[in-house]
Amino acid sequence: MPRGPRLWVLLIVSVFVLFLMIYEGTVEDDQRAENYQALPNNRIELTPITTQLANAPQPPSLDALAPPMNMVPTTEGESIVDQVTQSAPKPRVVEHLIKSGDTLEAIFLQYGFTVNTLYSVLEADQEYLVLEPLQVGDRLRFETNDKDELVRISRKIDASKTIAYVQHDNGGFVYKEELKPISWSQFTKHGSVEGSFYLSAKRSGLSDANIMTISDLLKGRLDFRRDIRAGDPFDVVLKQGDVDGESVGSEQVEAVRIKVRGQYYQAFLNSSDGRFYDESGNSLTPALRRWPTSVTYRVSSGFNPNRMHPVTGRPSPHNGTDLATPSGTKVLATGDGIVTRTANHRYAGKYIDVDNIGKYSTRFLHLSKILVKKGQRVKRGQVIALSGSTGRVTGPHLHYELHINGRPVNPMKAKIPTLQSIAKAERPEFDKAIAAWTEMMDAKDTL
Repeated sequence: MPRGPRLWVLLIVSVFVLFLMIYEGTVEDDQRAENYQALPNNRIELTPITTQLANAPQPPSLDALAPPMNMVPTTEGESIVDQVTQSAPKPRVVEHLIKSGDTLEAIFLQYGFTVNTLYSVLEADQEYLVLEPLQVGDRLRFETNDKDELVRISRKIDASKTIAYVQHDNGGFVYKEELKPISWSQFTKHGSVEGSFYLSAKRSGLSDANIMTISDLLKGRLDFRRDIRAGDPFDVVLKQGDVDGESVGSEQVEAVRIKVRGQYYQAFLNSSDGRFYDESGNSLTPALRRWPTSVTYRVSSGFNPNRMHPVTGRPSPHNGTDLATPSGTKVLATGDGIVTRTANHRYAGKYIDVDNIGKYSTRFLHLSKILVKKGQRVKRGQVIALSGSTGRVTGPHLHYELHINGRPVNPMKAKIPTLQSIAKAERPEFDKAIAAWTEMMDAKDTL
């Protein structure tokens, strides 16, 4: 039993409940109903208005809101209102600055272009491979028509070259180039060996690519670690292109000489074939292989830059030669060079780009396995990949491309360096160029 204060609280609550029950028993339900109905809870009935003001203005019609007849062209069977309400988006031009993590698919969707449109562009890019991989800091420019359909996508490669894919009348996209003339300037850089040749060359202002080229040219005649001594001088002639004051590409080596123990070791570029020779006209760069395989295979599809698509009727060039190689065939580098790109494309599959010394570069598509990495040096005849059937193909084969000065040529017929000395007919022009370069290197003035 509760005691103390708890007992008192229990007694008070019990008495209150008892009085409440007595009150409920003495008050009738009718009395409570009357008190409830006395509250203002009835709805107010409103009488509808049946009269109108004599001069009240009528609301305007949709036709009255439409532009005047002379401003809207009419089409038979359509009212003015129908034409006004069917307004189409205006053509637009947008530029996208490529950021880290961007993909072509995400960019296309961001601006409202369908994945099918992207695939049409990539199909046209298969023979050029200039859209992917994306480079951070580059810009893509999109242009649409009055239906907001993509009609042109362009990318500025450098100050001299802009590439574009333009919608064709028969559907799909075709490749276009916009080129500007390049102005070339020559200059020299001089130095002397203090420590290693590499560090000495860097102090003189040469780039890693320049130093690599010099090393590749002279390493067969000169040991850069054992033969070179402190104080040995070296001179290099370079050229740089520009368009309206904007540099194009990187500085390119044209001539080099290193004086070791009183003897000159020299290399000079022959502009006609893009190869380097010594002062006697002997080749310093290995000749290119004609075939990228150890044996010759049947050509299943030849080089044809003017090919038209048999179904769409639009230009569909084939910028390489397809060799009917079984999957897993060893793919060989056709010349010394540096791997500049390894990638995987929706249509081209796994592929490799190699920048060979001079004006030559090579490309290998539809590979099953890539055996080299970007930035790696490769030697003529080195196994760099295995052929396959990646990308959009009907069967295993190797697509091989040869580019001269950045433009694709027929690798089976193009004039490629195969001789070990400069051609006799080219010797007078070559000797003239040597004299000019020697005069620049003797001047010891950096222009």
